Amino acid sequence: MSQVASIADGATPHPFDQASPAELQAAVDIAKQRFDPELELFWYAGNVQEPPKKVMQEYLRAERAGKPIPPPPRRICILVGIVHTPRNFEVLVDLREGAIVGFKELSRIYQPPLTMDEVDIARNVTLSSDLVKKEAERMGIPMDLVFAEPWDYGRDSDEEYPRMSQIFMYMLNPETRDPESNPYSWPLDFMAIVDLEKREVVKVIHLNLGVDTVSREIQNGTYKGSKPIEPEYVHSLQSQKTRTTMKPLRVLQPEGPSFDVSGNLIEWEKWRFRVGFNWREGFVLYDVTFDGREVLYRMSLAEMFVPYGDPRSPLQRKSAFDFGNIGAGNAANNLGLGCDCLGVIKYLDGQLLGGDGKPKTVPNVVCIHEVDAGIQWKHTNTVTGKPVVVRRRQLQLQMIITVANYEYAFYYVFDQSGEIMFDTLATGILSTTPIDPTNKDPCSYGTRVAPGVLAPYHQHIFSLRIDPCIDGDGNTVQVVDSVPMPLDKDTNPYGVGYTTESYNVKQSGTEDINVERGRVFKIVNPNKINPTTLQPVGYKLVPVASQMILSDPNSWHGRRSNYCTAPIWVTKYKDDELYPAGKYTSQSIGDDGLRHYISRNDPVENEDIVVWHTFGLTHNPRPEDFPIMPAETSRVMLKPYGFFEYNPTLDVPESKQSFNQSVSYEDSKALSSKKSCCKI
Repeated sequence: MSQVASIADGATPHPFDQASPAELQAAVDIAKQRFDPELELFWYAGNVQEPPKKVMQEYLRAERAGKPIPPPPRRICILVGIVHTPRNFEVLVDLREGAIVGFKELSRIYQPPLTMDEVDIARNVTLSSDLVKKEAERMGIPMDLVFAEPWDYGRDSDEEYPRMSQIFMYMLNPETRDPESNPYSWPLDFMAIVDLEKREVVKVIHLNLGVDTVSREIQNGTYKGSKPIEPEYVHSLQSQKTRTTMKPLRVLQPEGPSFDVSGNLIEWEKWRFRVGFNWREGFVLYDVTFDGREVLYRMSLAEMFVPYGDPRSPLQRKSAFDFGNIGAGNAANNLGLGCDCLGVIKYLDGQLLGGDGKPKTVPNVVCIHEVDAGIQWKHTNTVTGKPVVVRRRQLQLQMIITVANYEYAFYYVFDQSGEIMFDTLATGILSTTPIDPTNKDPCSYGTRVAPGVLAPYHQHIFSLRIDPCIDGDGNTVQVVDSVPMPLDKDTNPYGVGYTTESYNVKQSGTEDINVERGRVFKIVNPNKINPTTLQPVGYKLVPVASQMILSDPNSWHGRRSNYCTAPIWVTKYKDDELYPAGKYTSQSIGDDGLRHYISRNDPVENEDIVVWHTFGLTHNPRPEDFPIMPAETSRVMLKPYGFFEYNPTLDVPESKQSFNQSVSYEDSKALSSKKSCCKI
C-alpha cells in the first residue's frame, strides 16, 4: 500500500469528514508534480470533494443499518496559482490512487477566492507603496497610523482584466495611536487598487467628499478628517465607564451535557447528524435523521452577497460575496471558552490550507452546546388547577466569522420537537467612507454616523441551501396559502370560514413569499402518507420575509448575484451544484448560479430536489449602529408538518423544581448579602 493510500485508509475518515492535515499535505505534494519545481506557487484552498449523492446515500443507509460497505474514493480539490502570473488552476487529487484525476486552468473570468493570506499580501503591498506613502504625506498622517482594508474588486467591465483588489483606506485613532482603536471612525479620502498578479499598487483614486455623483479631485488640505463623539468600541479606549449593575448569569450542567459527539457524528434527543467543515461554507450539516427517519441529506449557508448602494464612482464597485470570495471557513473565529458560547461546550477544529501550501489548524471554529429556550408546552387543568409544563431544550451549533469590518454568527438549532432552525446574526462595524464635515447637503444613499463619517446604505443577502430527504427519496415542494372562503349561504353563511389553497411546484423555478396569504412552503414525500392526516408526510419551511436586491438587474451587482432576485428557488439535484452565485464569484460576470440551474426547466415533482431560500437585511445605517452595531438576527425554520402522528415532545419529562433547582429573588438577595469567608 502506498503512503497516500495509508493516509486515506489507515485513518479511516468518514466520507463527510473534512480533510485532515495529512490528507491536505499529501494532496499538495501530488499536485506539485504537475508544476515546474522552480515556479513559486500560491495555494488558495483545499477541500474534500463530496462523493456523488447516489453513492453516498447507499453508504449512509448501510452505515445506519449497521451493515457498512466500503467508502467511496477520497478526493481533494485544490486551487493553486503561479505567483506573478495570471495562471490559476483547479487540481483534483485522488488520495487512494495517489494521482491527479482532474486538472483545469482557469480563465480570468473565473478567479480563485481572495483568501485571508492574499488579503494580508494586498495589505502589505499597499502599506509599502510609494503612491500610498505620498498620499499619507499629503494628509499629514504618519504611515504607522494608516490602516488598509482589502476588498474583492467586484467588476465594472465585460472585458477580462488582471486579478485585482480594491483597498479602502483608514487610520487609527490619532490621539491614542492604539493598534486596537477603531479605524472606521477615521476614513481617509483616497483608495488604492492593487494588481494581485504583479503584487503592486497600480492606482490611487481620490474620493468624492460631497454627496453628488460627479467625481472630483480633492485639493491639498481640503479634507480635515472626522471627529466622532465616541469613536471606540474597545472598552479600555472608550471615554465612558462600563456598567457595574450586571451580576453573573451562569449556565451549569452538573451531570454534563445530553449530547454525544463521536468524530463528526452528533447524537442528541432523537437527532442524529454529521457536521462537516470547509473553507467556503464553514460548517455543513449532513445526513440529518430524527428517531431514525431521514430529514435532510445536506444543509448549508451557501452564499452571502453584500451590495453597497453608493452610486459615486469608484464606490459603485463596492460589493462582496463573502463566502465565494473569502470563505466562511477561512474567516472563522476561535470561539474562546466562556465568551461566545455558554454552558458545557464541545468544540470542533477546522483544517485549512495556507497560502504557502501547508495545512493549518484553526481551533474551536464550531461550538456545540445546549440551551434552555423557554416553554415547549403547558396546560393548566381549569377544573383541578393542576398545571403540566415541559421546558424547551435545544441544541445549538454556532460559528462566527469576521469578514473585514463585519461579524456574522450562524446557528443551527435543533429542537426536541423535530424542528430545525437556522439563525443569522449580524454585528461588527459599519464600512464607512469620508464626507466633508462642512457639507450639509442631504444624502439619499447613506447616513452620517459621525462628523466626517458616512455609512452608505447596503444589503446583506444570504442563500440557505436545503437538500431534503423527507422520509426518503422523492420529494415535492407544495406552496400553501391561507385564504378566506367566499361568503355563501350554504358553505360559509356567517362569513367566518377560511381554507387553504395549494399547488405543487412541478418545474424548476422560483416562488414568491406572500404575507397577505400567509404563504408557507411544504416539502413533502408523496410516497409516504401520514395515517392521521391522510396526507403526505412533510416539513414546512417558514421563510424570512425580506427585501430582495435593490440594484438594477443590468448593473454588475444585479448580474453577478442572480440568486438575490427571488426568495425561493427549487432545482433538481445535480452533483456539484452547491453555490447559488456560481462556483467562482471573484470578479465574476454572472454566467453561473441559480438562474442558470433553473433554466434547464427540470421536473421537480416527486424528484431529488434542492430548495434554496434567499433572505437578508436591508441595512440603512443609524447612529446607534456606530461605532459598533448591536446584533440583528434573522431566523429560518423547518417545522414538521404531518411528519408525526402527534406531538413528538409528549415524552419530554415534566419541568419540576427538584430538577431545575431555581432560586427565588428573595433567597438570592439573602445569599448575596452573606459575607464570604474566602479572600479570593
